[in-house]
Amino acid sequence: MFSNNQKISLRQIRRLLILDLFGLSSLLLPGLLAESAGPDGIFCIAAGMTLAVGYIWILGKVLARMRGDYYSCMKTLFGSIISDLLMVFYLFFFLLLAAFVVYQLTGLVRAWLLPQGSYGWISFLVLILAAYATMRGIEGRARIYEILFWFLLIPLILMMLLAARGVNPDYWTPVCMSGWQNFGQGTLRVFVFFLPVFFILFLKPYCTKPQRLCRCARQAVFLTAILNGIIFLVLLGNFQTKTTSFLQRPVITLMSMVKLPGGFFARMDAFMTAIWFFSLFALMNTGVYYASHIVKELFHERRTHYGLAAVMALEFGLSQWFFSYHQADAVYAWYLKYIALPVLVLLPLILWVALAVKQAVKQGGVKA
Repeated sequence: MFSNNQKISLRQIRRLLILDLFGLSSLLLPGLLAESAGPDGIFCIAAGMTLAVGYIWILGKVLARMRGDYYSCMKTLFGSIISDLLMVFYLFFFLLLAAFVVYQLTGLVRAWLLPQGSYGWISFLVLILAAYATMRGIEGRARIYEILFWFLLIPLILMMLLAARGVNPDYWTPVCMSGWQNFGQGTLRVFVFFLPVFFILFLKPYCTKPQRLCRCARQAVFLTAILNGIIFLVLLGNFQTKTTSFLQRPVITLMSMVKLPGGFFARMDAFMTAIWFFSLFALMNTGVYYASHIVKELFHERRTHYGLAAVMALEFGLSQWFFSYHQADAVYAWYLKYIALPVLVLLPLILWVALAVKQAVKQGGVKA
C-alpha cells in the first residue's frame, strides 16, 4: 500500500518537470527555431537554457525566504486584494496553457491516430481523463509518470539514434549567419518554452525536500535542452532548414520515416505518437491541476469539485477557440511574449526584494 500524504519525492518532481518541459517544446520548437535562426537554432537552445538557469536562481531566492505556500506568501506581502489579482493572472495563464496543449494533443491524435475523429469528442475525453487524474491528487500523478518516464525516454533515444543515420552534417551550415535579431528571437522562444519551471513555486508544499527544488529544476532544464538540441540537429540534418520550418510537427514526421531493423512496427508514427501524447498530457494535466487549485483557494472551496468542473468547462471552450479561430495561435503567442513573460519574470524579482526587505526589517527590529 502507498501512503497518500500529498507529498512527492525529488525524483518524481524532476521527472514531472522534464515531461512538462519536453512535450510541447520538442513538438513545436524545432520548426520555430529553423524559421527564426536556421542552423543557429542550436545556439539559441544553449542561450535559452542559460536564461532559464538564471530564472531558476531567482526562483530559488524566493523559495529560500518563502514561508508556507505561494498564495499565503503573497497575501502576507501584498494583502488579499493584490494577491487575489495575481492569482487570477496565474489562473488565466494555466487555463490558456492547458487549453493550448489540449488543442495540440487533439490535433496530434487526429493527424496520426484518428484521422476521421471528431475534435470535440477527442478533446472532451482527454479533459475527462485529466479531471480524473486531478481528483487523484498530485501524488497519484507523480507515481504514474515516475513509472512511465523511462518507457517514454528509452524509445525516444533509440529512434533518435536510428534517425541520426540519415543526417547530413552539411545541412548544419552555415552558422553564425542569422543576425542578432533573429538569434534573440530564437533565444526568447526557447526561454518561453522553459517558463514552466516556475511551477516549483507552487510545488514547495508538496515536496519532501523543498530546499532542493531548484536543483531538480536545473536538472530538468539541462536534460530537456540536451534532448531538444539532439532533436533539432537530427531534424536539420535530415530535412534541412526550409523543410523543418515548414512542417507542422517535424519530429513526428521524422519518426514516421524511421524503419526499425527487421521491419517491426510498420506504423512507427503511431507508436511514437504515444511519447508526445503522454508528455503533452502531463503538461495539460499540470495546467488543469493548478487552475483548479487556484479556483479552490480563491473561493475557499473544500470538499466539493465545483471549481474543477468550472475549469473543465472553460478548458473545453478555450480549446474549441484554438481550433476554430485561425489566428488563435498568433494571439496566444502575443500573450506569452508581451503579458505572461514579463509578469512571470518580474514578479519573482519583486517578491525576492520584498522578502529580503521584510527579513532585514525583522532582523533590525530584533537587534533593537
